[in-house]
Amino acid sequence: MIPSLNLSALSLAAAGGDDIVPLQQRLLAATQDAGGAAPPTETPEADDAKPVEPPPHKWPDFNADPVAVAFLAALRQLQPPASDSQQDKQRYADAVGKLLADFKDPATGELAFTTLKQKNDMIQRTLEQVDAASPLHTALMTSLVGNIGVGGMMQQWMQEAILSGGVPKEMEDW
Repeated sequence: MIPSLNLSALSLAAAGGDDIVPLQQRLLAATQDAGGAAPPTETPEADDAKPVEPPPHKWPDFNADPVAVAFLAALRQLQPPASDSQQDKQRYADAVGKLLADFKDPATGELAFTTLKQKNDMIQRTLEQVDAASPLHTALMTSLVGNIGVGGMMQQWMQEAILSGGVPKEMEDW
């Protein structure tokens, strides 16, 4: 609920002419008229304020996760690109993406990564284990960027479906 303005606040708001009343002064007058104590007039020093840093994200131990170890071993069995050509690099990245989509948990035989989040998490965990200069690193980054793009398209499609009352734009043409 928005509180009603008291008389002094109204008089400050309705003051004629080109007088500009700073917001700090308006707040001070409104607080004093409300019978409360005056708010502090000083702002904290910038040196006192400490930036809030998010806690570092910790993945589970890679070597203790049998799915992660098996996935990395399967990635290392893929044939690296035969040359430095863009086509060969793309074929390798496609093979990495296909392995990610088709990889099965060795213990259960079920698909190991069924959501984009699971796939992205595994890619990021695997990237930490791979040399940044290797072709595998580039292929994993390509898969990660592709997954992020797919996630963005899915989110946009869902927003459009919700905003259109549940009828996706594609269905209007039918």
